Amino acid sequence: MVIPVGTRLPPHEHMFDYSFHVLEGSRLAVYSGEDANHLFSFDAPMGKTMAFKRHGNMMVDITGAIPPFPAVHGVMNIGKGNYREILVETKPCKGVPQNETAALRYDKERLRRALLTQTEPTVVAAYDEARSIEGVRASAIIGYSKSVNHESERALAQGFSHGMLYTLDEVSRELTTTSSADTMVFDFYPVAVKDPGVAEEGMQRVKHMVFVQFKIDAPVGKLVAGYIGLTTKISEMKGFEWGPIANKLGDEEKGKGFQYGFVTTFNSVEDCTAYNEHDAHKEYVNEVVPYAEDLLVFDILEHNSSE
Repeated sequence: MVIPVGTRLPPHEHMFDYSFHVLEGSRLAVYSGEDANHLFSFDAPMGKTMAFKRHGNMMVDITGAIPPFPAVHGVMNIGKGNYREILVETKPCKGVPQNETAALRYDKERLRRALLTQTEPTVVAAYDEARSIEGVRASAIIGYSKSVNHESERALAQGFSHGMLYTLDEVSRELTTTSSADTMVFDFYPVAVKDPGVAEEGMQRVKHMVFVQFKIDAPVGKLVAGYIGLTTKISEMKGFEWGPIANKLGDEEKGKGFQYGFVTTFNSVEDCTAYNEHDAHKEYVNEVVPYAEDLLVFDILEHNSSE
């Protein structure tokens, strides 16, 4: 990884224990992803190796030389030359409450995959592939349809016409292919805020998917908390989950730099419309949009299955 002199990386969440070896040294500044404030600065000289472990919501330097800092953070090269490192990451740590050791791993965790395409045949092929993988039941396919975006958000689909939201484990994820040029893929380990429960018979629910790439100075923690807070203000939001994008190696470019995914469940298209027109939603949109480098919204119908 290279950070040119004077460059500030946008805030992101380290879901991993990680270490890095410095190839070209410089001085780095660390910024909070919660409020974008400066936390501390440190020298990273050429040849130095540093290692960090995730403990709760914090990253901890194993040597104790650097104070613990939030897992959601940004970095800026404030030195006089370019900074370059080799970054080595482990399997992602499972999020646990503050001050508890994040000892559990995601090896057996199930993840969400949102797959968006520009053509119907591509999403049909992805559906058939998912169903062909042993252990992936039809019930694991949560949403599957053409876009049903609200008219105010159709442009935010960015040209994608069909989508699928489904559940995979690490084994089945490795068996999937996402090579189509017209496809975007977002994998994330969902943090469940509100369980949508089981749909009533005859109900056609909507999965409202939002993907965000935040600007460098975005107060990410505050903005995520604000989105979560909408679940207490808008009764039509029957389910809500979110998580940082964590595409598998080789599929990073399929995420196009997006950092976080959010999925809201509505009992109907009409409920989704009511949400979009709710004053609390409009207020939140006005708050988050100035901090969004890129924003993609895609609504699909929930996939009904008896399996």
